[in-house]
Amino acid sequence: MRRILAILVLMLGLGSAAAQESTPHASVTSYLQTLLEEPVDSINLHVDRLIDSVGRQQPELQSKVAGIAFDYFSTSPVMGHEAVAVHIADEWFLNKRLKLENENLYPLIYTFAEFNRSSLVGKDAPSLLMQSIDSLPVEIRDITTPLKVLFFYDTECSTCRKETPLLADLARNYHGEPVTMVAIYTQSDRTAWENYVQEWFGGIDNPDVRLIHLWDPEAETGFHKKYGVLSTPMLFLLDEQNVITGRGLDSEALAQMLGMENTLVLQYKNLFDNIFGAFNPLTIENVERIADALADRVRNDRQMYAETMLKLFNYLRSSDNFAQQQGALYVAEKYIVSEPDMWSPEFLERTVYALAKARLNPAGERATQLYLQKKCGKTVPMYNDKHWYTLVFFHLIDCQQCQKELAELKEMSAEFYDLDIQPVLVYVGQDQDNWKKFVRRQLPSRWTFLNDFKGTSNMRMLYDLDYVPHLYLLDQNGIVVAKDIRASELKDLLKLL
Repeated sequence: MRRILAILVLMLGLGSAAAQESTPHASVTSYLQTLLEEPVDSINLHVDRLIDSVGRQQPELQSKVAGIAFDYFSTSPVMGHEAVAVHIADEWFLNKRLKLENENLYPLIYTFAEFNRSSLVGKDAPSLLMQSIDSLPVEIRDITTPLKVLFFYDTECSTCRKETPLLADLARNYHGEPVTMVAIYTQSDRTAWENYVQEWFGGIDNPDVRLIHLWDPEAETGFHKKYGVLSTPMLFLLDEQNVITGRGLDSEALAQMLGMENTLVLQYKNLFDNIFGAFNPLTIENVERIADALADRVRNDRQMYAETMLKLFNYLRSSDNFAQQQGALYVAEKYIVSEPDMWSPEFLERTVYALAKARLNPAGERATQLYLQKKCGKTVPMYNDKHWYTLVFFHLIDCQQCQKELAELKEMSAEFYDLDIQPVLVYVGQDQDNWKKFVRRQLPSRWTFLNDFKGTSNMRMLYDLDYVPHLYLLDQNGIVVAKDIRASELKDLLKLL
C-alpha cells in the first residue's frame, strides 16, 4: 500500500511538472531513493510498475522516466544496482518497447547491458581459461578455495597503482577462510607485467592466501565483455560455487566482505561445535541425525538450506574426528549429490570426486599396497608384516601443517618404539634434492622415508592425496585402523593399543 501511495504522489508530481514544462527528474529520483534498501528483484518490480503507470497517465513522459531510472541505477554506487539498469535496458529500450528521445543513446545502453549482464552479483562467474605467469593454463572456475578474488588491472593505470599495494597488504595480512587472489593483467607487455608482479606481490607468503597471476595478451577469452572490464581496476569476489558475491569493489570493501564471510563461517563453526560437542562419545549415527534435523529445519528457505548444508559439509570434512569425517560423506551423498540443481557443476563434480577419494582405503579394510623408492633408489613395499603396526604419513616438505604434524609425531617416537609401530614417511612431491636434504636432517634413523620420483605407484589415484598431510595407521596385516587423523588423535589412540 505504501508503494502504491508513493506512486500516486509521484504521478501527481509528474503531472504538475509537465504542466510547468519542467523536468520530472527530481520527483522520480526521490521515489527511486526510497527503493535503495530493497533487493534487486523487488526494485525491478517497482520500477516496471512506475514506468507502466506513467505510460498510462502521461505517455509522453514514459521514455523520460525510464531513462532517468536507467541513469540512476547505472551510475549508482550501491553494489548490485547495475542489474536494475540492465533490466530496464532489456525490458524497455533494447526491445524497442520505448523509443529514446535521443536515438544516439541506443549504442551506449546496448554496450552497458552487454558488458554487465554476464557478471552481475548473484550470477555464475563466466568461464575464463587464461595463461599463468609460469605459462600454465588456468581456468578460474576450477580453483577450489572457498573464496576467490579477481583483480583486473593495468600496470599503467594510476588507480590500479593505488589499489594494488592495498590488495598486496591484504594478501599479506589476511587470516581466515582460504582465499585465492587471481590478479589478471589486461594488457600485453610481458616485461612490464613481470616487473609489476615482482614489485607488488613478490615475497608474499601467507598460508591462507594463494596468489595466481594470469593474462590474455590477445584478449581471446573475451574477458572485457564477460566481466565488464571497460576500465581498470575491476575487483570481484566469488564464492565456492563460483557465484559472484561482490563486484566493482575496492580493497576496503573487499576486506569488509572477507571479514563478513569469516564472521559467518565462525558463527556456523560455533553453532556446529556446540551441537556436536553435546555428544560424548559422538557416533556416526549422531552426526547423521543432526544433519537430517538441520536440513529439515531450513529446507523451506532454499538459500538458507544451500548455505547451511554447504557450511556443514565443509565443517565435517575438515574435522579430525572420524565420525564427523564419515558424516561429511553422508551430507555429500544425501544433500548435495542427490540435489544437483542446487549446486554449480564444478562444485558438484568436485564433491563426487571427493566422495570417491574418501571411500578409498576405509577403516577396517586392507590398505592398498604401494611400491615406492628409498633414498638409495631401491623399490620396497610401503608396509609389511614385520611390525605390529605401520604409521604412514603422506607429506610435503614445505607444507606448514605437515611440519607441525611431523614435530608432534617425533615427540611420540618412544611410544612408537615401545608399541612396535614403524613410521613410514611418504613424500608426495618431486623435488629430489630438497627431499634428500630433508631425509638427512631427520632423526630417529629407524623411520622409513619413501618417495615416488619414478611415478610408478599411482598413489594419488589410490589414496586420497588431493591435500596433505594424511596419516594412516595400519595393523600387521595392513588393515586400516585409522585414516586421515591428526597426531593429536593418534596420541589418544595409542593409549588403546
